[in-house]
Amino acid sequence: MLSKEVLKKGNDALGEILRASQSCANENVLDEAVAAKAGLDDDAKKVLNYIHSLPPVYNFEPEYTRRYRENPFEHDDLKGITKQDISIPCDDHELAARVYRPNIDHETAEPALIYFHGGGFVLGSIDSYDKMLSQLCFQSNMVVISVDYRLAPETVFPGAVEDTQQATDWIAKNATALNLDPNRIAIGGDSAGANLATVYCHLNKDRQDFKPIFQLLIYPSILGNDTSPSRQEFTENLLLTKTLLKWFHDLYISTEQEKDPRFNLLQASDFRSVPPAFILTGGFDPLRDEGQMYADKLKQNGITVKHSCYTDMFHGFINFGALQQAKDAVTECAFVLKTVMNIK
Repeated sequence: MLSKEVLKKGNDALGEILRASQSCANENVLDEAVAAKAGLDDDAKKVLNYIHSLPPVYNFEPEYTRRYRENPFEHDDLKGITKQDISIPCDDHELAARVYRPNIDHETAEPALIYFHGGGFVLGSIDSYDKMLSQLCFQSNMVVISVDYRLAPETVFPGAVEDTQQATDWIAKNATALNLDPNRIAIGGDSAGANLATVYCHLNKDRQDFKPIFQLLIYPSILGNDTSPSRQEFTENLLLTKTLLKWFHDLYISTEQEKDPRFNLLQASDFRSVPPAFILTGGFDPLRDEGQMYADKLKQNGITVKHSCYTDMFHGFINFGALQQAKDAVTECAFVLKTVMNIK
């Protein structure tokens, strides 16, 4: 078991490494949550024009959208990794997961990132994130495990939270069998998946047997159904609209539960002892300000945070590999992970 002293020393060391890590070279990436004065990137506008040429997803049953909606702006395929589909046992069901490994010498135990995809707790899958996570695995030179947690409305809150807890605990318990270094396991995700990752860190912050050493949070959802200036400003004509956000949350959680800190993270009473974090936001994202709010909350509690705002981007952009900023964002995430995990 890991003592509190060992955990503290490890987190302090990671904090120093994170503070020393370089910023993204993209001139539109800043360390504060703002929108670019020049507006959205021109190529981003083309992606959004395509998205808005299609009927909105809330006109269909979620299962239809999951099956038939495709992304024509994906990241490039690559062959420098191996993939293995596995099954993770939970209390009364199993979860699919995909393990990505770089093609390197696997004789020693490897660092890993456990990743939970976005999609408003309703959409998204292992397959829809396959190319982006392949790139992240290849560029970070570390294992990535993508977990296919149960989605709403078939499974409502707190089902996804329970899946995150059980899947992460199973991976940690079986680290040796998976050839993972149990002392170098990070957790992360984007949007709803980042919510689940942060929730796990909060629920397990006082454990001594296992806790992730780092959080990779891409435009995290941490305000529940509360509002913010960016949620009020960016309501239409983007990937995540006010109507779509409400549709997601209506399918996922009841109004009686919406103040639960396992959904609305800012309702949590204690932000100490969670892992250091990298938080990535987009300038034209309704969730932008809550990413900044969470970074500020962690800093106020002595947690080291690195924040990068892609000021000319929209929510969800990292999956559109045709955008240079999406490529840059994956590269920055990979660089931060390599730095924190001390990967050569």
